[in-house]
Amino acid sequence: MASKDTQTRTQTACLIILVAVALTYVVFWLRPVLVPFVVSIFVVSGVTPILELLEQRLGVSRLVAAGITFLSGVLILVIFGISIWLSIVDLSNNASGYRSRVRELVAEVEKKLPIDLSNDATETSPQRGMMPINGGNKVSSLIDGLVGNAIAVVSQTFLSLVSTSLVVLIFVFFLLLGSPAIDKSHTTVQEINKQVRTYLSLKTTISIFTGFAFGLALHLFGVPMAFTFGVLAFLLNFVPNVGPIAASLLPLPLIIFAPDGTLAWMVSVVIVTSMIQLFSGNVIEPKVMGESSDLHPVTILLALMFWGVMWGVIGMFLATPITAAIRIVLERLEQTRPIAQLMAGRLGKAETA
Repeated sequence: MASKDTQTRTQTACLIILVAVALTYVVFWLRPVLVPFVVSIFVVSGVTPILELLEQRLGVSRLVAAGITFLSGVLILVIFGISIWLSIVDLSNNASGYRSRVRELVAEVEKKLPIDLSNDATETSPQRGMMPINGGNKVSSLIDGLVGNAIAVVSQTFLSLVSTSLVVLIFVFFLLLGSPAIDKSHTTVQEINKQVRTYLSLKTTISIFTGFAFGLALHLFGVPMAFTFGVLAFLLNFVPNVGPIAASLLPLPLIIFAPDGTLAWMVSVVIVTSMIQLFSGNVIEPKVMGESSDLHPVTILLALMFWGVMWGVIGMFLATPITAAIRIVLERLEQTRPIAQLMAGRLGKAETA
């Protein structure tokens, strides 16, 4: 009898593993469709209270309220697009100054090190014979290439973000249009919706203030693309642990190679922007959010890596709310409850209870 129970448990465990592997493959394979759809679900969860408020205050139908929400989202995208485009133009206008700054640094390196970057080799030409290669021109070409590549990457990323956002808005419009009221008997769905909505609302509020303060600080110090870096700080604040660090590192090249930047100015910019991220992540966020996700930090870190591999950067944004929803579902099933307790860091308490 005991061997039969052991065999049944082994078969169940094997089936669960196979299903998990199959679902992982399907989630990865269908990421072009699933990513905007899942993003839109979370957006709808956060926007639904605003939609209901519009219906009550303005006395309009669900269609009109969804249309207003959709047009508002498009307007926000247009404003962001124009602002980021102006930031890219600002960087292009200041590109010559950054080139001159790098050339000055190269010249200083030439003076202090026993190398010659301005005339460091020769080449043979059938028409001209032996001709010196101008290393300075090489450095200039390298700088031009780096600046051009940076602008191209930013533009390509922006266009990809805009196209994905438009697809998300279309999903959001139809989901808002046909979203029924949640049945109170579905306690699991209610709990997931409540926890996700709480997390997103608090995280969005904190990220808005963080991005605004970060971008404003860069603007006051005269760093180009301050608005773009502020938007990136807002977005990256949704990525736990790694996001704020990445947001602080992104403007460093423009700070270090600033044409008129002094050492005191560079140190001041780095200190102020780093303090904004530290204060937001270690003081404000823990007090305001508390344990809204109900996940252990190690669980969040593992989820961050897993969903980053599965869905890229957007997967890192969605890692925490997706994992929180999975933990709630696992909590409802007796067989998987220990896994949910482990994800929340309460396995020892569950065993002693």
